[in-house]
Amino acid sequence: MMNDTNDIFNAEFSRQYDASSERLKDISNNLHALLSLLLRDLPAEAKVLCVGVGTGTEIVRLAKQHPEWHFTGVDPSPDMLAVCAEKLEREGLSGRCELIVGHVKDVPEQDEFDAALCLLVAHFIQHPQRGGIYQHIGDRLKPVGQLIAAEIAGDMADPDFDGQLRNWVALQQAYTQRQRDIAEVKAELNQRLLLLPPRQTETLLREAGFASVTPFFQSLLIHGWHAVKSSGGRE
Repeated sequence: MMNDTNDIFNAEFSRQYDASSERLKDISNNLHALLSLLLRDLPAEAKVLCVGVGTGTEIVRLAKQHPEWHFTGVDPSPDMLAVCAEKLEREGLSGRCELIVGHVKDVPEQDEFDAALCLLVAHFIQHPQRGGIYQHIGDRLKPVGQLIAAEIAGDMADPDFDGQLRNWVALQQAYTQRQRDIAEVKAELNQRLLLLPPRQTETLLREAGFASVTPFFQSLLIHGWHAVKSSGGRE
């Protein structure tokens, strides 16, 4: 079951989201550069589903590179989608985009997509099975459709996790110029997110009917996978 995150992604936060994300821009730029590489063989008029689309950064980047692609963005926060809609209008992309307030299950299954993106979303779902999000995405992909997923991941029970967390905190401090206590950050992670070990996410993807699951990205706690739906769907 997905948390109701609208208390986090309210109007004030949504308006500041892009500016606050600047602290991760180097990581984000690298990740988005790889998206185009991995999706290079999609059809010329591909349909792409963006899960937890937020303010629409990935749509804007991909739409500029692929002028015939069409996008459907879904997000439970109407405030985030309002910012997204303004951005798409400003960039002249509204005609190729549909925005849906809700979750993946609210996207009609008959809208078969060539690819889906789920970027920095799943860790907000505080359920060890991720509330079936990967199954819902798979149900909306064509056979051999592609999913690119990225999330904050890690085994918080692992003795080595605190070492990983120290580097994550150092990144935050470098961009915000604000000292952060590791115990405080760990408590925040426990309160707001559910970090799964990367191998557990890979298992969930395979159980959802993705025949190929390949890690392609890691930057500190952010992990990324490229998955391809099996030709026959879930077993």
